[in-house]
Amino acid sequence: MHILKILIVDDIAVNRLLVAKILTKKHEFIYAENGLQAVELAVQEEPDLILMDVMMPEMNGVEATIKIREQCTHKWIPIVILSALADEEKMIAGLRAGADDYLTKPLNRDILLAKVRTMQHSILIQKNLLEANRQLTEYHQKNEAEYAFTKDIFDQLIKYKDFRDDNINYWHCPSKHFSGDLISIKKMSADRLYFIIADSTGHGLAASLPTIIVNQVFQSMAEKQFLVSSIAKEINHRLRVDIPRGRFVALAIGMLDMGNQTIEIWNGGLPELVAINSHCEIIHKFASKSVASGILDDNNFNDSTDIWQWTEPCELFAYTDGITDALNHNDKEFGEVGLFDVLLQHQAGERLDALKAAIIKFMSNEKEQDDVSCLSILCR
Repeated sequence: MHILKILIVDDIAVNRLLVAKILTKKHEFIYAENGLQAVELAVQEEPDLILMDVMMPEMNGVEATIKIREQCTHKWIPIVILSALADEEKMIAGLRAGADDYLTKPLNRDILLAKVRTMQHSILIQKNLLEANRQLTEYHQKNEAEYAFTKDIFDQLIKYKDFRDDNINYWHCPSKHFSGDLISIKKMSADRLYFIIADSTGHGLAASLPTIIVNQVFQSMAEKQFLVSSIAKEINHRLRVDIPRGRFVALAIGMLDMGNQTIEIWNGGLPELVAINSHCEIIHKFASKSVASGILDDNNFNDSTDIWQWTEPCELFAYTDGITDALNHNDKEFGEVGLFDVLLQHQAGERLDALKAAIIKFMSNEKEQDDVSCLSILCR
C-alpha cells in the first residue's frame, strides 16, 4: 500500500510514540505537541493524515482542526480526533469542526489500523486525482500557449491593411479559437480589388488549415492579377492535392473594377452574393455555379464566372451560411428571411452593422454555432 505521511498530535510524548509503534515503520511520521504546532506543520508538510488529540495546552485539537481546515484548502487532509470515551462532547465538537472520524482512548490497535487502511485507499485516490488534475492543467496551459502562437501566425497571413477602406466592411465571428471561415482582400489600386470569402468544412483548427492554402494561393495570384477563373482553378487543384479527401471549401472569389463599374465573381458552394441598390432592392445575384472547391478533379472543374456591370450605386454583400444557420434558444434558425429582413430595411453602409447586432441578439450562447462571416463592399 501507499506510504503515508502522518502527523501525530499529542502533548504527551509516550502517546505519540505509541501511535507510531502501532502503525509500524511503514509510514513517515511527524509530530506536534500542541494545536499551534499542528497547524504550522499541516501547512508546511502537507501530511496525508492527521491523528489529533483533543486536550492539549496552548491550542486544543478542536481549535487546531478549525484552523487547518481554513488554511489547507487545496487538498483534503483526513483528520481523526483522539479522545477519551468520557469526552463525547469533545468528539462531537471535533467532528463539527471538520474532523473526519474519531477514536477513543485508550486506543484499540486493530481499530486504529483498520481506520488508517480505510483512509489510505481514499488518500491514494485523491493523490491520483490531484496528479491527473495537475497534468490536465499543465496540458491546458501548453495548449493555450500553442493556440495563441498558431492564431498569431494565422492572423499575420491575412493582409488586414487592405481592409482599411471606407468602401469595405466585414464581420468575422469564429465559433472556436480557430475559424473555418476566411475573408481576404487584395487591393491592386484605388479602383481595383480582389476579394475572397470562404467556408471550410468543420470547426476549429482542422477546419482552418485548408484556409491557409486558400489564402496563400489567392494572395499570390491576385498580386499578379490573374483571372478570377484561374485563381479558382488553382485553389481547387491545391485543395485536391494538399488536403485529405472528404474536406472541401465553399468559397467565392471576386474582382471589382470601380473604374469600369464591373464585378466578376466565381462562386462555388457559397450562398448567393447580392447587390442591393439605394432603394433597398436586390438588383443582381451571384449564384453558385460550381460545387465547393476541392471536390472535383481539374478536368471536371467548372471555372466559369459571372461578370456584371452596375449602372447605379449599390452594395455587394457576401456571407457564409453561419449567418442563416445561427440558432436561438428554441433551435430556430435565423434563416434567409431574417437575413434579408435586416439587409433590405437598412441603407448602404449600415447593413452589416445592423446584421451583426441582429445575429448577436438572436444567437444562443448555449448552442454550438457555425463560424459566422460576412463582407460588404460599396460600389459607387
